Amino acid sequence: MWITEGKAWRKSACLFAATALTLAGGAGNAQSPGPSLPRQGFEATAQDPATYTPQEAEAVALVLKWIATTNDHDTRKHMALVGDNVVFRADPLEPLQHGARGYCAAFNFLTASWFGLNELYVVGTPSDTLVLMNRTDVNLPYNGSIYSGYPVPVAALLRVQNGRVVEWFDMPTNKVSIGALPSPPPGFGRGRSIPERCGSVPGREVGATVAAASTGAKLEPARTYGTSKPEYWFNPFEESAAQTVRAWFAARQAGNPLLLGAFVDQNVNFRRNPADDLGKGRDNLLKTICGYIGGRLELTDLFVVGGDYDTAVITRWSTYGANGNRTQMGSFFRVRNGLIVEWMDTAVDGASTASGEGLNSTACQSVNAALAARPAAGVPAGGPPPGGPPP
Repeated sequence: MWITEGKAWRKSACLFAATALTLAGGAGNAQSPGPSLPRQGFEATAQDPATYTPQEAEAVALVLKWIATTNDHDTRKHMALVGDNVVFRADPLEPLQHGARGYCAAFNFLTASWFGLNELYVVGTPSDTLVLMNRTDVNLPYNGSIYSGYPVPVAALLRVQNGRVVEWFDMPTNKVSIGALPSPPPGFGRGRSIPERCGSVPGREVGATVAAASTGAKLEPARTYGTSKPEYWFNPFEESAAQTVRAWFAARQAGNPLLLGAFVDQNVNFRRNPADDLGKGRDNLLKTICGYIGGRLELTDLFVVGGDYDTAVITRWSTYGANGNRTQMGSFFRVRNGLIVEWMDTAVDGASTASGEGLNSTACQSVNAALAARPAAGVPAGGPPPGGPPP
């Protein structure tokens, strides 16, 4: 109880101090920008929309239309915002799927649901943009089913490219997630039939030629969602996820794949770049990443949305090759119980990730040696010899 009260006191003290500093700064100099938000590390955990790049502003405008057309239940206008070969997953239990028709069938929110946008964060450049949001969904009027009529807190990742949504991943953050229920609904995660509303553009994927895809929209002047969340407002799950992701980057820069693996779930899903299919398993992740970790990197932004079931993190960072060339990166992490259960990298400036030393590197040799030395499944890794103590 004392810890909780202490934390509440510290938050109040910080708010009071920030207010006092703002007033003092305004009294002394009308041009003073005021105090900066406190940080745990050197990376930012809050955004000012006034500093968005043009591509980030355009991506945010697109996402606002994505939400508005969902709430209007306008399938045609919504699909105009979605790429023909969109990659999607309505829940982490599902495999990745491809194509606008399948997306339309999976995105059943267009029929009766409603989205409320709580927070939004964006990382991008002219080539690629990642958008992380915190939503509250109301899924259908109550109809007697346990899957209807209640608010669902959701983290969602959208990747925007050339004015279209090219990836969509939904992740319920609390234990109302389908994955946290005693059993998923019948047929969940299997192939879906394409409803008639999703076939309105004959002969090609839905939304392929709809001119309205270009938003041309400006950000609404009075935002009803947050873009700035100082770290001392993180909930405990967000705090834990942020520290896990920082540890990942520290181990990655150190070039120590075995230490990096300490922060990764054994059944992790992963993808080195958007062109790859999802890999699975910590061993395979370590074999994939060992050849190009190590060396200079800079973590500049970290944004987090989460709850007691899942937490989503996006980061902005840069990596540098041996010749000093810089690659601007965006990464997505899904974290549960302090471990990374999903990782995806994106080179947001369009360049490929620095190649590193390859599979013959010292780091890869250490991974191979560790995996080879690990006991086989079902074999104890030590302890007293069988038959009890010696006489």
